[in-house]
Amino acid sequence: MHVAAYFHEQGSVLKGDAEGFCDHFDIEVLVDSDETEEKITGLVAMARKLCFTEKALTTPVTVNVTQTYNGESRRVL
Repeated sequence: MHVAAYFHEQGSVLKGDAEGFCDHFDIEVLVDSDETEEKITGLVAMARKLCFTEKALTTPVTVNVTQTYNGESRRVL
C-alpha cells in the first residue's frame, strides 16, 4: 500500500484560534496475484468494510477526552 495524507493548519496559537484539519487521504492498494481481478476487488472491498480506521475517518465518531490536573479528572468538552 501507498498512503499519502494531506493536512493543513489555520489560525494563530498566540490568538488561541489555531486549528488543524485533515483534507484527504490518497490510498493505493498494490496487489500481485493469480486470482481474478473480481476476487481481488471483492477482497479489497471487504477489507475496507472491516477497517476501523477508515470508518472512524469517514463517519461521525464520539471522542471522549478527560483531562487530569493535579489528580482531579474532568471531562473536556
